[in-house]
Amino acid sequence: MPRHFTRYIYSGIFGISFFLCLKIAIPSPAETIDTHDSEIIKKYQGIILQEPSNANAHFNLGILYYKNSLFDEAVREFRKVLDINPNDAEAYYNLGNIFNKKNLFDDAVESYKKAIAINPRDAGIFHNLGNAYAGKGRVDDAISSYKKAIEINPNLAESHKNIAYLYKKKGQASESIQSFEKAAKSNSKDISMLSDLASTYESNGSQDRAILTYKRILSIDSNHKDTKNRLAMLCNNKGVSLALQGKRDEAISAYKEALQNKEDFKEVYNNLGAVYVDKGLIDDAIATYKKAIEISPNFGEAYNNLGVAFTKKRNYDEAIPVFKKTLSLNKNHAGAHFNLGVVYSEKGMVSEAIDEYNNALQLTPNDLSTLYNRGVLYLQNGRLNEASADMKKIIEINPKLSAAHHKLGDVYQKQGHFDDAIAEYKQALEILPDLKEALISLEDTYRLKEKKAKKQGIGGIKKR
Repeated sequence: MPRHFTRYIYSGIFGISFFLCLKIAIPSPAETIDTHDSEIIKKYQGIILQEPSNANAHFNLGILYYKNSLFDEAVREFRKVLDINPNDAEAYYNLGNIFNKKNLFDDAVESYKKAIAINPRDAGIFHNLGNAYAGKGRVDDAISSYKKAIEINPNLAESHKNIAYLYKKKGQASESIQSFEKAAKSNSKDISMLSDLASTYESNGSQDRAILTYKRILSIDSNHKDTKNRLAMLCNNKGVSLALQGKRDEAISAYKEALQNKEDFKEVYNNLGAVYVDKGLIDDAIATYKKAIEISPNFGEAYNNLGVAFTKKRNYDEAIPVFKKTLSLNKNHAGAHFNLGVVYSEKGMVSEAIDEYNNALQLTPNDLSTLYNRGVLYLQNGRLNEASADMKKIIEINPKLSAAHHKLGDVYQKQGHFDDAIAEYKQALEILPDLKEALISLEDTYRLKEKKAKKQGIGGIKKR
């Protein structure tokens, strides 16, 4: 009897998505079967009624059942194919695919192995055998099966990709990257895979490669939001790294690229402002900090940094309310208390400045800059014992800070303890020989000591 229908050959390669442990709900035939498929199924059933041994009819009926998620019915038909022809590799292969779908991985492995025994050069069978092994948690066997698939078909992107995921699961980052790269060569348009490659680059510390890969994704889909966000984050991180290295112009370029991908990235505006300040571009910094605040009106760090920019321009009256806004958002912002102390000091508001330094030191008791600034104010205003205490605490924390030795010397000089002052000035100069202020103070102290000695008649010529 002539064949009325051509045998379908189902050769799809399943990916590794079953790792997500999706539960498959199999609807009733009435809910699932497409109207067109339903008509074809009836025709095959009619053929089988006339020819129960028609393997092609059973096979094609199995394919249609499979297509409509009627897996148990599909299994029944493929088993009938094998009853008729025990050497039908495609029937074993399709049975394996169904068992994979149903998470019956042992049955899937057995079916794929039987298919391979009949057809040992089918890359798709080895690939799906790898999926079954992966489903069972037999990672090394899965990798081995995928590699055999690749030996047969070196351009099988899915096998390269799945190997990459398994190596990543094993913590073998370099092997994972190599497999992702091979998959990307075979399928350069797979955005999901390229995203995973970029993510693996990131976790392996290859920031520049990750950036290039995200850009590759955007060349495929220029509006891919997740990629734009990740690229913005990486460019921001790169900018921070470059800024720390003193590469300010490169840092600015990185920050601007971040903003091209995420226009409302407030942290980037804040970081960009810091580089502008470092370059002395204070007006640019002010505009940038204001943009960050426009995006996020309660962004405390941006207010604090805006205050610093105003301070550098000596716009103290503009700086003060900005620092106060920072403190209204976070009363424990030690930096804002310190900065406000600096501004008050510059305006001659000594009491207010000391109060702010006190507030900062309650939060960070060992902050050397705050101790130094407060100590200098104490010194300038004749509160010598308090100035001495601050400078001694600094030296206790960091004995190599020449400026603290110098100021402690100034305290001793004002107290008339000239030998102690001389010792501190010498210590400051030993640490920093070019500290001219300490050298001048040392010379002044020697003169004061000599003047005091002469006044007391020590060393003078006695007359009869």
